[in-house]
This record gives sequence, C-alpha cells and structure tokens, in this order.
Amino acid sequence: MTDSLLRRAQHTLAPLQRRDLDAALMLAGRDPVAHVVPLMHLEVARASGIMPGSLWAVRRRTGLHSEMVGLVWNGANLTAVLPEDDDEDAEALRAEVAAAAIARLTRPAALVGPAQVTLDLWGRVEPWWGPAREVRARQVSMAIDGEPRRVGGIDGAGLALEAVRRASLDDYDLLLPACVHMFIGEVGYDPMRHGRAGYEERLRHLIRAGRSYLQMGVVDGRRQVVFKAEVGALGGGVAQLQGVWVHPDLRGRGLARAGLGAVIDAVRATLAPTVSLYVNDFNPVAIRAYDAVGFREVGTFATVMF
Repeated sequence: MTDSLLRRAQHTLAPLQRRDLDAALMLAGRDPVAHVVPLMHLEVARASGIMPGSLWAVRRRTGLHSEMVGLVWNGANLTAVLPEDDDEDAEALRAEVAAAAIARLTRPAALVGPAQVTLDLWGRVEPWWGPAREVRARQVSMAIDGEPRRVGGIDGAGLALEAVRRASLDDYDLLLPACVHMFIGEVGYDPMRHGRAGYEERLRHLIRAGRSYLQMGVVDGRRQVVFKAEVGALGGGVAQLQGVWVHPDLRGRGLARAGLGAVIDAVRATLAPTVSLYVNDFNPVAIRAYDAVGFREVGTFATVMF
C-alpha cells in the first residue's frame, strides 16, 4: 500500500512516543495475561526513559485529534493489542493495521498472541509475508494466581534429585543443551545453527535476571538437568513461563508437575502474583500436567512461524 493510501486511512501506525506510555500501559493492561510481552517492554521503557523502536502505536483520527486504539510490538516476534470484536469498526481497524504493517514493518520471525487477532492479521498479510513455516491456530492460554496444588507420585528413584532452584551462570554449560533440545522440539530448528549468538545471550540474560529455573539429578551416571523452565516475559504483574522441559528419558515420572509447583511458588514469591503460559492444543500430556497443578484456561493463543 502506498504512503498516500496510508494517509487516507482512518487509522495510523507510528512509533510509540514517551508521552503515549500511560495510555499504552492502560490499553495493554486490560488483559495482562494476553499482552504480557508488550507490557514488559512498556514497563522497561517507562523505567529507563528509552523508547524501543519496536513499539508502535495505532491511532484513530477524530477530527484534528487522534486517540490510541491499539499497540503493536514488532521485535523478534510480532504481537498486537487490538480489539477482538467482529463488528465493522474492529474489522476496519485490523485491516488498516495489517496494511500499515506490510508497508512499514519488517517481517518478524513469528506472529504470536490472542488467536482471533493473530489469525485475522495473518490472513491479511499472508500474500506479502507468506508462506508460513507452520501455523499453530489453537494454543491454550493458562494462568494461576494462587498456590499450586500439591501433587504426589514423583518417581525419583536412582536420580539423586536436587531441589528446584534458580539457575546461575555456573549452570550454563549444563543448562544450554537442555534449552536447545526443548527449542528444537518446540520450534523445529536448531538455534545453534541459526542465530546462536542471540540465543545464547538471551539465555544468559534470563539467568542473570533470576528468571531461569532448573532441577539437577543423576541420569546415566552423570549429573544433568532433569527439569527446567524460564520466565520468558514479565510485565503487568504476570510472569509467562516458557521452555518447560523434562529430560526425555525421565518423562512420565511426575517431575514436570512437582517442578512446576516449585517454580510457581518461587515466581509468585519474587517476580509476579500471576503465572501464565500457553501450550499447543495437540499436547494433551502437557495440558494435563498444567491442569494438575492448578493452571486454568483463560484464552486461546495462535502462533504463525516463518
């Protein structure tokens, strides 16, 4: 779409300004579980005074003035804070945001967020940004804001299990292979072959920030990571868990449920009162584990990977 057409549109997409922070935080804060990623970056911007170039405001023109009606984060992934309504105004808004994104934004590695908005945007940008490597159209968004259920039945025989704890940089060499194994299984490619430096730096950042958790044990005579999880996003009083993983030789022994309970306790005590995550609907084993410790379904996400 040309710039002249964009200027005639009712809605505009422009870099977020410092003066917009309060309005943007209020907008995203209406559903902090769904919008934890943009909330995280908004809170960092407010604290530091530095506006990242990846935050974009969606404004509606009203005469000589405009009001903020949406927000887009376009970093490694793109996530949008937009109305999910089916009415004509919401449809027009999403259509104009999609057109502006094609014209002004670089295609991200993925579109991620509430399913209705994410899939609607994908349908509009696909001719320009497609094809997708994979579309996961239904991912269960879950959250817990109280104490986890205490589950028993863990089979730790012969594992010499240590307590779940925050990782330190001393754990890095043992933690990295577990993270890579999880990433390949979940995303479908090896981050050590594509974007290794960025992947490793992000893991170090999470460790330094106290947002990486692990449990060590003995497997095949060697001390290894047997369970791990990271708080991949933190904002609006919500900590979003990512990268939940159990050593493949130890699955079905209750380690995930026990580990999740310990992580939820630690995160709620030190980082945020609400813990969230999202999980593919084709992974019923994981969904049962999350349900067992007290997560409840609160929405539906979708991910489009390029």
